[in-house]
Amino acid sequence: MNIGENLKRIRKENKLTLEQLAEALNNKSNGEMNFNKGRISKWENGKEEPRLSSVKLIADFYGINIDSLYSSESSKLSIISIYNQLEKPRQQKVYSYAESLLEEQNKVVELPNRKTPLLGDVAANPTELAYGDPVYDEEVTSNVPSGADGALTIQGDSMEDLFRNGDICFFHRQPDVENGEIAIVEIDGSGVTCKKVIKENGCIILRSLNDKYKDRKIEKESVRIIGKVLV
Repeated sequence: MNIGENLKRIRKENKLTLEQLAEALNNKSNGEMNFNKGRISKWENGKEEPRLSSVKLIADFYGINIDSLYSSESSKLSIISIYNQLEKPRQQKVYSYAESLLEEQNKVVELPNRKTPLLGDVAANPTELAYGDPVYDEEVTSNVPSGADGALTIQGDSMEDLFRNGDICFFHRQPDVENGEIAIVEIDGSGVTCKKVIKENGCIILRSLNDKYKDRKIEKESVRIIGKVLV
């Protein structure tokens, strides 16, 4: 398929007459070029070869790569061509979907390659405190956030839906956290759990995210903050 055949095919895909295309191209060129239906017809029928500057303007108008106009493999419809053939309600659906995909894409942050030691297990159930033996010969290398000093495997369901049983949680070692932040805490030196920390009248309230578990109120002196959970 030569450039003339490609020009004709794409014009028809976009439901444009020769006159409409000529007018649109003249508007786009701001009077710097002169397009008319006779000239475009000669291009499409292979009687004349369009200049590169004209081809570039046409490609820009259709929102396609200039190379596709010269390619014999350009029979596939471009996204713009398909969109232009849709009825208005369907165009709106396509636009809304594409907009949501773009928004989702912009939220994705590529993390650099990092690694952190997997130190063991941490209980998410308030009645089951546990802290597995440190596993210093094992490391987490996937999706490790900046500032992570270690990782623990969640046991239990009290921190759903943020963490589920078996999930990996990352934490930054620090002796204290802000009111309402999620932390890895040690209670009475006997075990470690992952909870939201609420500070109230000299006490610490350990709060689960799963509503089926009640708050646990503990004297401040009995609680040691190991680190802030990175979420």
